[in-house]
Amino acid sequence: MSVTSLQPNPAAQAAPRSAAGRSRAATRERLLESGRTLFARDGLRGVTSHDIARTAGVAAGTFYLHFSDKQAMFREIALEAVAALRERLAASSKTSPDVPSAVRSHSEALIGFAEENRDFVRILMSPDADAAAVESVVLDTLAGGIAARRRARIAAGELPPELDPDVLAQAVVGMLARVVAWWVEDPTRAPREAVIETLTRIQLEGTKPG
Repeated sequence: MSVTSLQPNPAAQAAPRSAAGRSRAATRERLLESGRTLFARDGLRGVTSHDIARTAGVAAGTFYLHFSDKQAMFREIALEAVAALRERLAASSKTSPDVPSAVRSHSEALIGFAEENRDFVRILMSPDADAAAVESVVLDTLAGGIAARRRARIAAGELPPELDPDVLAQAVVGMLARVVAWWVEDPTRAPREAVIETLTRIQLEGTKPG
């Protein structure tokens, strides 16, 4: 056997590292999928990290190689969902020719997202104390997006500058969160179109200059 054949093969070393990376990513995704399923079924308070690991088919200690605790996992799941929602809201605004159309598209996108992610919305907006900190982060993230879009429209001369974008965004998000949580809990409380129309008109009429 030559000396050369005893030297480490860079290609052979790269493959195990890559395979290990893929394995770690796959394990993390199994844990996340387990968390999504259990959180939707039992709520944040009713799930433990051991429950998540067991459902994912991994050792309990493996959970902590990926997440510090169940709240950290839930926060990641929540922020992934919010990122998808923000992308949908941004897309709906881009295709709207004016402010009224943009606000209505925003309301339609929000209600559509809530319908598709009812369990997530229900958990996030529940009185579960464990979810409260995550809920705060999510609402602040949404408010930041609303404030940024309003600043852009003010800069473009499409909206008056009298109302502070950050204050307005917090007020709008608080209203939207409450209405969506109330409606998702029991959609028979109001027709879908009535929810969209009401949210749209409140936002438009509430942001007109005095």
